[in-house]
Amino acid sequence: MNYLSEKHKQLSESQQSGLMKWFGRLPMDKKAVAIGLSLTVGISSAAMAWKGESSDRIYFCVRTPQSYLKCNDKNNRPFRMTLYYWEQWQLEGMPRQVVRNPAMGVNGLVKATNPYKAFWAFGGFLGFALAGWMLRHCQSEEKQRAVFEDIAQKRDAAKAEMAARSELLDSYRDVAIAEVQLQADLDLIANDRTVDITKAEIYAHTEIEVTQMEATDAIFEAQTAGMTEEQKADYIKQLREMKTPYLQGSQTLQGTIDPSDKVTGGEQPAIANSDKYRWINNTIGYPTLIFGGMGAGKSWTTREIIWKKVQAGWNIVALDPHGTQVEWRGVRLITGYKEIALFMQWYIDEMRQRYEDYRKSGLTEEQWTEQLRASGKMLSVICEEFTTWTDNIVEPMPDDCEDEKWKPDPDFIGKWFRCAMTESRKQLMIPLFVAHDRTMEILAKAKGLSKLRDAALLEVELIATIDPITTEAKASGRGRIKLPGHGQWIDIELPKLDQKRIDFQLDESRTVNEPPTIDKATLERIYELEFNLGNKAGDTQDEPKKLSPMAQKLYEYLTRTERIEADVREFKGNFKVNGERFTVEQIKGWMYEIVGVSLADWIAEGVIKLNQI
Repeated sequence: MNYLSEKHKQLSESQQSGLMKWFGRLPMDKKAVAIGLSLTVGISSAAMAWKGESSDRIYFCVRTPQSYLKCNDKNNRPFRMTLYYWEQWQLEGMPRQVVRNPAMGVNGLVKATNPYKAFWAFGGFLGFALAGWMLRHCQSEEKQRAVFEDIAQKRDAAKAEMAARSELLDSYRDVAIAEVQLQADLDLIANDRTVDITKAEIYAHTEIEVTQMEATDAIFEAQTAGMTEEQKADYIKQLREMKTPYLQGSQTLQGTIDPSDKVTGGEQPAIANSDKYRWINNTIGYPTLIFGGMGAGKSWTTREIIWKKVQAGWNIVALDPHGTQVEWRGVRLITGYKEIALFMQWYIDEMRQRYEDYRKSGLTEEQWTEQLRASGKMLSVICEEFTTWTDNIVEPMPDDCEDEKWKPDPDFIGKWFRCAMTESRKQLMIPLFVAHDRTMEILAKAKGLSKLRDAALLEVELIATIDPITTEAKASGRGRIKLPGHGQWIDIELPKLDQKRIDFQLDESRTVNEPPTIDKATLERIYELEFNLGNKAGDTQDEPKKLSPMAQKLYEYLTRTERIEADVREFKGNFKVNGERFTVEQIKGWMYEIVGVSLADWIAEGVIKLNQI
């Protein structure tokens, strides 16, 4: 045993007998034999102590007046006592009626059958006590051994875990080394391709210059055809004096007309506006991420890109959680996180359906893309405020699922983001993400996909500047762009805008951001609602207005469910036609129709009260 101190050892040894010290040094099998012997002695001694009598006994009777001997009590037990008490009774004066029972023993005296009964009992106690003591000693040692066994097991488990971790780290190291080697090979190949392209450009430029020189020589030969050598010399002298391009190789013919084209000229002419903003064309056909800090100009620049998409024939769907139709004229606006989640589910289903149709079409990829363009299925999804989506959007519940059994996928946003980022281009369902940063923690919390982001997204970073007077961030008009699969960032200049574009309708007859004109019917309706309230319905010549089919279905749903006050936020999730759900804005439009035919009245924003019929 390991002792904590010398005092501990002295106290332990003082409480332990020599027998137990001897017993503690025995091996386990001999300890078991000793315990068995002690138990055997205890059991045998207890059995010997259990049987027989330990003292002599006198059986006696009492003589009755009728000379009848009564030898038993009322319970039919014989009268008896030990020889010692019999003799004491005689000394104290035994009555004459008490006589020995002649039927028992020798004149009533029965000798003890087990005179050593007390010794046997002590031997049994000693055997059991000794066996218990030895068992207690073994239990103490076993308890100490169990502690060491537990420590040994934990040590072995820790060794096994460390070995597994070491093996895993070795595997990860091999994978990391392989990735680094692969990246190095790719960089080397890319560098070789860049060198080859540069060589090809140099060769092409050299060939062009050689061709130009040959053409110049041919022109010179044609102009001097028929001249003698002296005439050619005079002609060359004249050209030198005129400083024509034939002897001033760094000049051009345009230089004799345009004085800005001189060898000694300073700065090159400024780039045309069409060249400055040519980078916007790249954002039309690629999945694009626009990011930047507060005030960098993300919204204004995004809307200019959308305008380019509209002009290119793309159908635009703006997913703006807090947008209003006033600022998104001419495009389909989906606002509200629940409505956006429903559209995202439709987007994934539509993407899968297009790929399924493409596999069955038998067309090449180019033919399929042209077919989508010809059928007007070019779709661009604008994801405004994408930074907040992961905290507010959950996967919508399918129609065929029960509420208590539905568990939304926590990676719904990430799966949609990966689908839109990687699979959208071939099916012309291009997304445009607007966020505050390019980290994967912000972009749908899709950690570990930075390489996929670099390879699949065209990224545009807008740079803000600080106003020295107000110390507020504002757009600097500058930014950077990085094409998919390229690591180089190129500086760009943003379009100079006087106001934010809010109208995307292709109507050349009015200014881009000018509010749409109001037709005559709308003006008459406004007059009836605002100024002609005193007239009865019968006084007007207008025909009775009827509900549109969808407004009629909504009205029938509200009356069927016995609603008096209908809140669009409360019943929107339950109202559907042929399994299709609708946005808040769509339902509000039908509610306006119901109110317009006097079947209900507005009592709050998005809440109507049905008139009792």
